[in-house]
Amino acid sequence: MRTHRFKASAKRYVRQFLDDERGEDLVEWTVGLPVFLVLCAGIAFYAWLWWNQVSAAAAVHDGTYFAAIRGGSIAEGQTRTMRMLQASVGSFSHRYETRFGASAAERSVIGIVRSPNLFNVPFIGPLTMRIQASSFQRQEQFYGGPPSPWW
Repeated sequence: MRTHRFKASAKRYVRQFLDDERGEDLVEWTVGLPVFLVLCAGIAFYAWLWWNQVSAAAAVHDGTYFAAIRGGSIAEGQTRTMRMLQASVGSFSHRYETRFGASAAERSVIGIVRSPNLFNVPFIGPLTMRIQASSFQRQEQFYGGPPSPWW
């Protein structure tokens, strides 16, 4: 008789425990919040990469164009590129390498901006994504007339 009352009492407590919904929200938040935060961090990281890529492309295009316009120079183009990078990505711009070159035979200027560093993500490690952009511009009003033997 005593064991029968104990089993009935135990069943009642177990049923009451399983039907009790107090603290359910705490468990859901404990499980859901880290997933939500990781998702938000991933979106923010991807947005930062995208912003850096767009900024680098715009800066190298503008700097190359600035170097290719009439009277422009390679040094002015590099300075313009670094100023634009500084304005858009701040102190992160010091990680970028810029290379500019002029080709007299093609009467053109090429500019390249790249970040040699890999991005390190906590708990994941280095990612293989690198920021890199280039631009090719013809020198403005580059046509100097026909070659001399033609006249």
